[in-house]
Amino acid sequence: MRNKNKQKKNNRKKLVTYFDPRSPISEEFTSVKTNIEFTTISQSSQVLMITSAEPDAGKSIMASNLAVVFAQQGKKTLLIDLDLRKPTQHRVFFSNNEIGLTGLLVKSECRTKAIQDTEIDKLRVLASGHIPPNPTEILNAPKLAELIESLREEYDQIILDAPPVLVASDARLIARLADGIIFIIKSGASEYKKIAKSIELLQQTQTKILGTVLNNPNAQAARMYYTYSDK
Repeated sequence: MRNKNKQKKNNRKKLVTYFDPRSPISEEFTSVKTNIEFTTISQSSQVLMITSAEPDAGKSIMASNLAVVFAQQGKKTLLIDLDLRKPTQHRVFFSNNEIGLTGLLVKSECRTKAIQDTEIDKLRVLASGHIPPNPTEILNAPKLAELIESLREEYDQIILDAPPVLVASDARLIARLADGIIFIIKSGASEYKKIAKSIELLQQTQTKILGTVLNNPNAQAARMYYTYSDK
């Protein structure tokens, strides 16, 4: 019980757009969403991939909060955890991770069981499912592309929480399925060479990098602030 209460407390910090929607931090997430919409006026941004160069940059927090903001503003939204090496979204939303994405792709499980409702109206989550021994092979299979295409018919907005670019080729495989990429940089921790290499690799996918989000955590306030740039 103590561990569950601790997890709920941690989730309140991570999912600030839901638990504290009027806070300055929530406004930053809303600002990111607005900037994305301005950037993509003349093109589709229905499927967005969120990634970073390395782990712990805040890309999963961005993905979950961005999904909440889209849902809060009336869009039927689906958040998909495609980080099959280190999934987190099932813990953030207390979702069942027994079936999830890998269940759909490997075992042909029922989609209605795998995609789960959340406490947030218009937001559903497709957790990763069991961590597979061959993530890259699964992400490169035609079944994933077919799944994303069919989900486009059901949802207004789809957010893909992708693995970090430099961990493996996974993020580049996922990028081919997205309309645009949001790249997360952790202020003071991300090395320029690694950022540049990641962006170079993503550009090879031909999917546009819509912008970069600077994750600037203020340790004293235990909060996270974001800025947006379209470069």
